[in-house]
Amino acid sequence: MRYLHQAIDHAYEGFDVYFQPIINIKENKVENLEALLRFECSDFGKVSPQEFIPLLEKSGLITPVGKWVLEKSIQACLALQKWAPGLKVNVNISYIQVSKSAVLRDILNIIKKYNVDQNRLVIELTESGFIESDRFFVSFCNRLKENGILLALDDFGTGYSNFHYLYNLKPDCIKVDRGLMKNALANQYENMLLKHMIDMAHSVDVKMCIEGIETQEELDKILEMGCDYIQGYYFSKPLPFNEIEEYLKNFK
Repeated sequence: MRYLHQAIDHAYEGFDVYFQPIINIKENKVENLEALLRFECSDFGKVSPQEFIPLLEKSGLITPVGKWVLEKSIQACLALQKWAPGLKVNVNISYIQVSKSAVLRDILNIIKKYNVDQNRLVIELTESGFIESDRFFVSFCNRLKENGILLALDDFGTGYSNFHYLYNLKPDCIKVDRGLMKNALANQYENMLLKHMIDMAHSVDVKMCIEGIETQEELDKILEMGCDYIQGYYFSKPLPFNEIEEYLKNFK
């Protein structure tokens, strides 16, 4: 924890934002980048997000760090527009930020500061993180949409009881993680479930992104289901700014 405090006190030294492309598979273009926080320090080297993000949330440090990530993400999105016109950036927001900070105000202030269109920012919320707290979830999502900010639900379907979110909130996109995707490719019942999920999303004008695609075989099978976006190592791992810029320059 001490190292996280020190990093924040020293202008976020040790933190970095990496970007993973999200491919519009029908148009064969990079339409979004997901911003992913990274951290390393001299004593421990690179620290897994599964280790340091829970510490940030528990300590409340996720609030200043999250604001820093938002600003870095918007800066990167604007800088990369020349290589990918209309590019959007997806930023993950945690339950702690929604329930214990003025994160919507921070979002709107940063959008105003950089004079960027609201629809260049996609806020990602993890469905499972809000299952027990949907009062905050629903209110925050509604306020995002009132302000013209796009919404994506990550890890969708992991709760299974929350399919009503599709109809109540009408997110712009839902994302299915690698675990559910692999199950769908290995099991006929899960395969049918994912196909129905995609059809249901499309019936209410919601896009579907499948995450975790790593091989040509996985890609071919998933494309048969009619999803809209693909994200995964098959196209690219998360990259620092200079490398994602080169990626966009050379993307075909």
